[in-house]
Amino acid sequence: MLVITCLVFAAAGAVVGWWNDTRTLYRRPGSKWATDTLPKHRIRSSVLARRKRRRLATTAVFAVCGALLGAAVFWTLQHFSY
Repeated sequence: MLVITCLVFAAAGAVVGWWNDTRTLYRRPGSKWATDTLPKHRIRSSVLARRKRRRLATTAVFAVCGALLGAAVFWTLQHFSY
């Protein structure tokens, strides 16, 4: 049951991490506005490749944090179930 809980929380964390960095993938550098996007062909390929690598790293970090949170929730609920 712990494995299933950790996998569900890790998948949810990975989705949140992917979504978080996908929102900023095509934004103008330094912009905080969601509507300030550039077309894909106007962004240098090196910048786009760096952002895509960062998106993968963020996804992995969020997945690990989600799995740790899932384990903590599982052990907390196990502690109170006795």
